[in-house]
Amino acid sequence: MQPPSAESSPHDRRLDRAARRFNAQGMGLWTHAEFAEQLGGGRPAICGPTTERKDLLFQVYQRSFEVVAWHLRGATRRREQPLKVVRSLVATVLNPARPEIAAPSEIELLSTARGAKLRSLHDALVAELAEVLAAGAQTGQVRVCDFPVAAGAILGLVLWTPVASHRMPPAKLFNRPRVIEALQDLLTYGRAGDRSVEVEAPRLDLAPPRFPAGFGFPEPQSLSREEVLVNASYLLNRCGGWLAPPEEVSKRLSCDSRPLLDLAGDKAGLVRACQARTIDVFYRILEEAFANGRATDAAALAFAQALAEAYLREDVQPLRPFVGLEALSPEDLAALRIRWRVLWANLRGRQVDAVANHQLRERYYDLTPLIWTALCGWLASGLLDGGDRASDHSREVAQLMRLGLAPV
Repeated sequence: MQPPSAESSPHDRRLDRAARRFNAQGMGLWTHAEFAEQLGGGRPAICGPTTERKDLLFQVYQRSFEVVAWHLRGATRRREQPLKVVRSLVATVLNPARPEIAAPSEIELLSTARGAKLRSLHDALVAELAEVLAAGAQTGQVRVCDFPVAAGAILGLVLWTPVASHRMPPAKLFNRPRVIEALQDLLTYGRAGDRSVEVEAPRLDLAPPRFPAGFGFPEPQSLSREEVLVNASYLLNRCGGWLAPPEEVSKRLSCDSRPLLDLAGDKAGLVRACQARTIDVFYRILEEAFANGRATDAAALAFAQALAEAYLREDVQPLRPFVGLEALSPEDLAALRIRWRVLWANLRGRQVDAVANHQLRERYYDLTPLIWTALCGWLASGLLDGGDRASDHSREVAQLMRLGLAPV
């Protein structure tokens, strides 16, 4: 493989341009002419996940994993200093002067064989980075943790931060060098004000929340609203905007599509409902985490654990904050962004209090929305299999966010 530089082949440079477009818009908003340009020829592209589009998607994802592997090989020259390996990986992969890598958000659109190939590339990266962390723990340079989960989270943040940077306005807040510094700091020291203090947080109840009435989404007799939106969110999370129409959700639920068409009307209606449910899930977790006068550091840990578990569980599965937006009208998109800003402002207020009480570190806390958006992108990707270990994995992710990797 050629190094990711200006000397890359014309084909690799096309894939790098396509990666940036995927991160900024997904594949669904490309015009026929734009798609043909990325293929390097004049072949027309019809709407839908055609063979040509899937082939480009596979090549872009494969290129991204290979680029990360190239950077990881360079970073592991400092294997005897594992925290420098992590900081170097973050800095080189996210360097704005280098080609942007694509977050593998739509692997499930691809054939079983191609999906397995990409997962094997990802798993090899996780294994190599986990080995570095484990060796660092043996020499006292890394906190003892679940090393494969920590390695997966590091790669997840690296892979999905470009997506979050593109799709979370205002972009001026997300100066890339500052984002790199924030991730390096977070993965080294975490957010805890005093890392030596042990914090216990309860596992929150993630049973389906009650939703406000008047949402324009009546409940059918034979299918719960929650079941519809959970499965629609799952498809949107794993397949982007391609496999989210009510007809596809009905296939996953093994039911007739007519009730779903009556429920949502079209994909835009389904996306609106899934996004609204996701914001409600965030609010419910936030309110329960900070309830009953719980100390802020314990509440923040409970929030992180519950949110991570929600994305790892197929029976909860909120929508990624940035998925499906292309299906919305400008008016609906503006209204949705206002709701997200209000939510993040609510969380920011809690963080300000925690910083004032020395329970959270002040550094880079204003970038929390971007970091959590990237983290949710990874958690919902299926690259970390939650299964019956969703609770265990979510605790590891939350502890990584709280403590980082440095020894306590």
